[in-house]
Amino acid sequence: MSKINTNTIAAQLIIATNTIIMSCKKRSMDLYLLEVFKQFISIKDDDFKKSQEVFKSVFDQVKQKMGEQCNYFKKYSSQIMYAGSVSDGIKVGRMDEFDMDIVIRLPINYGEVTIENEEPGFVKLKITSAFDHLDKQPNWENCHKVTKEWRDGDKYLLQNKFRQWMHKNVQKALNLMEGKVTVNGDVYLLTYKESGPAYTLNIRNDVGTDKYALDVDLVPVIKFMYPRTPDGYRVIEGIAAKDWLVVPKPNKALTDNTLKNRCWRLSFQEQERELIKDCKALKTTIRLVKKLRDALEMKAIASYYIKSLFLKKVHEQPDKTYWQNKVSLLFRTMVEELYQAILNKNIPFFWNCDHNLIGGLKPSLQKVYCDRLKEVIASLEANDIEKVVSALLTVEELREFKKSEFYQKQGELPPVLMNHISTSSFESSQTDNSLSDQVKILYDEVDALRSKEKDEKLDELEDKVNRLADRVRLLELRMEKLENAERVRQPIGRDVGNGPLSDIIAATSSIRLVDDLIQIE
Repeated sequence: MSKINTNTIAAQLIIATNTIIMSCKKRSMDLYLLEVFKQFISIKDDDFKKSQEVFKSVFDQVKQKMGEQCNYFKKYSSQIMYAGSVSDGIKVGRMDEFDMDIVIRLPINYGEVTIENEEPGFVKLKITSAFDHLDKQPNWENCHKVTKEWRDGDKYLLQNKFRQWMHKNVQKALNLMEGKVTVNGDVYLLTYKESGPAYTLNIRNDVGTDKYALDVDLVPVIKFMYPRTPDGYRVIEGIAAKDWLVVPKPNKALTDNTLKNRCWRLSFQEQERELIKDCKALKTTIRLVKKLRDALEMKAIASYYIKSLFLKKVHEQPDKTYWQNKVSLLFRTMVEELYQAILNKNIPFFWNCDHNLIGGLKPSLQKVYCDRLKEVIASLEANDIEKVVSALLTVEELREFKKSEFYQKQGELPPVLMNHISTSSFESSQTDNSLSDQVKILYDEVDALRSKEKDEKLDELEDKVNRLADRVRLLELRMEKLENAERVRQPIGRDVGNGPLSDIIAATSSIRLVDDLIQIE
């Protein structure tokens, strides 16, 4: 066997170690993204359960009082449903605020409602003779009379009057309840306030119990059904969802108050929910992007704008197996999509691409947002986990994350591996036979040989390095096999066996956690 110097041995060790690093590199990013998701993004089961329990109990009592005060509401409030990110399963953080849609039926044949396009994303509703004759019906005085103020002189249904009617009914109900309600022995205080175009029900617990707060926007909506749709809007074949909504939220871009009050916002939330169904990692990825938006303080980018980018991507990638890719890959792709959209100052409304959702974005904000996203993209490309995590978290959250058990374990790694792989990847109950221990021993021996230069030791060390290289090659083959198995959803640990691969069992377990997370509905 030929002699080699210590520099050559060190080089071989670095090559072997880097091979391991490259095998685990992308997986390590997924591990960190998963942990950030678990700690700061996913809604905790207890939080979700309590919010549902409290709201349902509170609103059941409020709704009953509303029906006692208004016969029209009692007769025509047909359905109540979650709206927005909660209904889609893409809410970030806590269940401390959400929207509830209350479907209100009109007392007429909907074929007599004329739907007129206005600005993209908005329509006007014109009702002529059908409403004109309501006052001649027997139940006009005790039921339908409230609709008298819902139209203007040109017979257009006014979204502001519709909202105000709802607000008055809720306020009357709360007055009857003296602004409080009891749920499971806990007393909650209720207030109802105008917040922009919405009216928000504030639910707070009384003194003496655990602090709790919940804000719910109560939004009265009108439901229409396919095949009737506004002209010029996308129709996707094969969609089972048939309902679409008009929502009394004004177009902020309009300055003419008369026109603004006539315009109703369109909502295709049931179709959107169906489009993203079974897109495995989409819900995880969109919540990561929304969390990044929050941490980077990109307040002008609404959650629906981000959702629109994902809807566009789903439409461009009709094969839903695309969303079985690793979260790290999907996250990077969608951050780049967001960056390009802001750079071009165009996020099209999915259902009508003539409507640019960020057309009014200020150039100063556009530049700031692009600069921030560009830094994140560079960090993702460099696999700089520390910078990516820092971008996703606030200062306080980052401080908390670095105190977590997960993060503390990463500090136990040898320095050469610190920035690339988690401790769990190489932590093992194995003896000095484990790959990580061998690497450490070999480094120690190299250091010793730099001073002693004993030929027989060099021969022995060269042999160890060669065996290590063989084991690394075997590791690569097994890692590739595991990744292939993962793609077809086979149990990841089935072919692990013994030997050097046992050192990364913990890492593959973490990948299974990522897989489980991907399938959250």
